[in-house]
Amino acid sequence: MKKIMRYITLLIIIALLSTHYDAFAADETPAIVFSDLDETHWAYEGIYKLVYEGIIVGYPDGTFKPEGNITRAELVKIVNMVFGFTDKQETTSFSDVKPEDWFHDNVLIAQQAGYIVGYPDGTFKPNGLITREEFCKILDAINNFIELPLSTPPADEVSPWAVEYVNRVLANRIMFLDENNNFRAVEKATRAEVCETLAKFIIEDAEEKFPSTGGSSGRSSDKDELTQKELYEIMDRVIFELSTDVINNLETEEQKEIINDIINNMIAYKENNNHDYRKAAEQAYEKYKKLSENERETLKYEVQIRNATKDLLILQEFFFPDVEI
Repeated sequence: MKKIMRYITLLIIIALLSTHYDAFAADETPAIVFSDLDETHWAYEGIYKLVYEGIIVGYPDGTFKPEGNITRAELVKIVNMVFGFTDKQETTSFSDVKPEDWFHDNVLIAQQAGYIVGYPDGTFKPNGLITREEFCKILDAINNFIELPLSTPPADEVSPWAVEYVNRVLANRIMFLDENNNFRAVEKATRAEVCETLAKFIIEDAEEKFPSTGGSSGRSSDKDELTQKELYEIMDRVIFELSTDVINNLETEEQKEIINDIINNMIAYKENNNHDYRKAAEQAYEKYKKLSENERETLKYEVQIRNATKDLLILQEFFFPDVEI
């Protein structure tokens, strides 16, 4: 089962922020083929992720036009589908959005979700092409990205009103600078760029992939269940990152103690599948709640940037147990 924009409540990762996802297994070939898009394209996986979710389609001539631009009306429809927004406000004050317009309902949904405000003259400009910095503002409005250190700001122009949004998107590793440290903020966003970015918010629901252990989780297996070997490989990757780069970049002994607790919890589970990992995770979480806000955010940041979200999602019960908080 898949869910659009599943907010991942892990103990030490930031919700939905990652550059890592696998659109297809290695032996899968897309049934939908576009004449202007092959596996060598940098956004190939992101595009097909949205295509197979039914969020975006190609053109009647069999092309996708990855370098084509995207209108504001098109974008709100795509964004609503990616993030699962369906509630809509009753009316709109935009003078250029009429009930008979195909995008009318999606604009109402976008306004209800709070990520579209329109222009000072009271218009929405549905046929206007979205810029990269406007796209950043929308992403930030939806996700409420936290303030993280930005080591390298854009070397090129960013509109003054958009600086904070662009910086947060960059710091949270949702979009990136090019090899010359340019962001091209005022340029129009391409279909490929939009797909590649939004695909990061479409994740495979790992809830049913966690193997039944006979312990306290009580989850049943299904056809998509991970093998024990696969689970251990994921654990080994995460344990390695936690015990090296993550713990070496933490400042306080309290932070390091929590990371060590999580590491030891996974090791104990590997040694004995009946180990009560949920109880151990709850105990680590209680320690986490006692950290200062800055210590918690630093902990989140260090773990998130050094691990794939898919790995952390599969191991979520070791990080953030399902307890009342």
